[in-house]
Amino acid sequence: MIFNTYGIKSNNIKILYFSHFLGGMLFLLPIFALYLERNLFSITNVAIIFSVEAIAMVLLEIPTGAIADLFGRKKTIILSNFMTLSSLVFLYIGGSMLMFIIASILSAFARSLASGTNSALIYDTLKDEKKERYYKKINGTYFALRHLGATIGSVLGGYMAAISISLPVLATTVPIFLALVMTLFLKEPDYEKEGHRNILRHMHLSSRLILGNRQLLIIMVGVFILLAFGETIFMLNSLFYEFKEIPIIYFGYITALCFFVSSLGQYFSHDVSEKIGDKTTILLCVFFTPLLYVLATQTIYLASISLFIMASLFYGLKLPVIDNMINQEVSSGKRATVLSTSSFIGRLGMAIFAPFIGYLADIYTINTAFMISALILFSVPILFLFLKDRN
Repeated sequence: MIFNTYGIKSNNIKILYFSHFLGGMLFLLPIFALYLERNLFSITNVAIIFSVEAIAMVLLEIPTGAIADLFGRKKTIILSNFMTLSSLVFLYIGGSMLMFIIASILSAFARSLASGTNSALIYDTLKDEKKERYYKKINGTYFALRHLGATIGSVLGGYMAAISISLPVLATTVPIFLALVMTLFLKEPDYEKEGHRNILRHMHLSSRLILGNRQLLIIMVGVFILLAFGETIFMLNSLFYEFKEIPIIYFGYITALCFFVSSLGQYFSHDVSEKIGDKTTILLCVFFTPLLYVLATQTIYLASISLFIMASLFYGLKLPVIDNMINQEVSSGKRATVLSTSSFIGRLGMAIFAPFIGYLADIYTINTAFMISALILFSVPILFLFLKDRN
């Protein structure tokens, strides 16, 4: 059963399940890049907005993880949802580069607050009841529910976009507000709090932990490449669909299928990794994802889109496994900060390379930019061969 919480007494897991489902119901997802392009008039400008958000996340990611460790997970999650709601307001008002930059910075603040905090709260809630062995399964379900929400939101968003390109942005404020209300009922779990509240000191100690841990270093470098090129590919997906001459009304269905397939990967991540090991699971994922992207660039119409959708399965499959491998290397007092550092590294990659990919798309085509990005992603499976499997 998808909502199985394995007898956990705390309501945190159920609250996070439903709030994450609502938080994933982003009706704007199928047309987001297209919405920006219609207002900003070039793919390079769209990529700059993505880069600004990534730069903001680079600056905020680790400090917000330290905030969660030092001041509490619940407060951080509530603030994250409020910032997401604020970002949507500026995005809907739009009309200028400045408004979209403000929206992207607020979104970056929201995402950086949530990136390591949600997983840390789940892990510490389980650890408090000595059930952390279920982390991959529950975290995978948690991610899957967000993507299930995105699946529903994408289908509805596609229809909304056919009426008005800005309607999906406005409609997204409703589920985000409901998610904000739900997180008010979370309970702060017990965890090993530091004996100080010095954010800079906490960041420094967490950084030393990462630099002294070979396993974490390999994961961080891999995440840098994965987000720099893989996440940028996904962010620009609607422009790829347009290049492949897919009618806009189908964008919602395609995006929905991407999220649904990804949610299946996340939900079954625990079962697959328990059978073949964390390392083997990740290696399969980081090999087949770029392979399918390359094939998608070399085919047309439905064949191309089908391959693009299939890549989402491996994207979803690897997320809970990577989080679990990071959790195995850190204590709870630094958990949110180290998980946030992983996100920080990835966003740094996006900040550096997203404008470059957008520039390639403007000079050549979005198809060529995707193919080059996918080829670079083949460096990750080579790097991950040096990981240790601690299963």
